[in-house]
Amino acid sequence: MKLASTFALTAIAAAVSVLSALPAEALDIFRDTGPRFWQSLPPTGVIDFETPAPGIYSTFNQDYGGATATGTNLRILPANPAADNYLRLRNLGGSTVTFTSNYSTWDSFGFLFAGRSGPNANMNIVFNLVGGGNYTTSLSTLLGIAGSGNYFSFVTKAGDPTIESVTFTRTAGFINIDDVAYRVVPTPALLPGIIGMGLAALKKRREGALDEAEPDAEA
Repeated sequence: MKLASTFALTAIAAAVSVLSALPAEALDIFRDTGPRFWQSLPPTGVIDFETPAPGIYSTFNQDYGGATATGTNLRILPANPAADNYLRLRNLGGSTVTFTSNYSTWDSFGFLFAGRSGPNANMNIVFNLVGGGNYTTSLSTLLGIAGSGNYFSFVTKAGDPTIESVTFTRTAGFINIDDVAYRVVPTPALLPGIIGMGLAALKKRREGALDEAEPDAEA
């Protein structure tokens, strides 16, 4: 379910104010068919897991240009019937992945829930914020939010701490995620690189989203 990526990056503001350490509860969460980011601006980049090659990774470290993903006990699979890949947190202890910005921090972050092994499969998601605070939620909590799809967007409010990294940890069963998107907090020095990332990240649309994927065997 690849999201429609139309990066109107010329609309990004050229400056950002100093952020204060306010409570992490200030994150807004949206459920939709694609990102609903800060001030309706488009993502800076989208990770669609086309690299590395499909396979099982006991340790994972991949630089996706604007962000780096590191983790353990992960698997990249091609979607069925489409040939677009997605990331699985495997049904193993210690299955986790962390996404960290390679540039500035993020004011928005999102991901597509692309299926799980059963209704009890679950994961925790921790947002590490500027100043040492964090916000924690779970897949089961997110699926209780009303919305038209299974794309979840997390957006900071003006003046609140921004996002330094996001960690997904499987707690039961296996979980599939895709189309991890983020919006970099712009600064004048970073704008040329951000615009270049956005232009390079244009991707085709994969419509719809799964609420409950059919169970499949974990190899």
